[in-house]
Amino acid sequence: MRELLLRYAMYNSWANQRILSALNGLTEEQLDRELASSFPTVRLTAYHIWNSAGIWLQRLQLASPVIPPAKDFTGSWAEFAQHFTRQGEQLKDFIATASDAKLAHTIEYNHPAKGICKSSVENTIMMIFNHSTYHRGQLVTMLRQLGVTKIPSTDFIEYTGVKK
Repeated sequence: MRELLLRYAMYNSWANQRILSALNGLTEEQLDRELASSFPTVRLTAYHIWNSAGIWLQRLQLASPVIPPAKDFTGSWAEFAQHFTRQGEQLKDFIATASDAKLAHTIEYNHPAKGICKSSVENTIMMIFNHSTYHRGQLVTMLRQLGVTKIPSTDFIEYTGVKK
């Protein structure tokens, strides 16, 4: 299972970097323009991906309390991109160094709406990747709403190096 999780962690980092490359070309006004999506702006959508993965990584590391990375963040977009990239590396490192028993372990966490919940580490890690993919798709739609036409593919098959 570790090999599969590492493969997805590497894909997730690759896909995040590709979408960041498109987002890095936006102006501050574009990052903060109100658009139709789960979160009202590109910046808030990107921060949501960062927050969610960060919260889950802290839970996997058994941190308490967990603190959303963007909670008190006042840095620049470039600083966000650095933190976001580093977080992806931390998740890869977590997977690479975790024992098989740790990956099969069940964590318990407090969900704001559901109360105390449990999930295996493996399922939690897969959820992080799926959640990021979902919101990267929203970012693609938001980029199109902003008139961006050069949007890199973040499909897994592209990551694997599909041959023509």
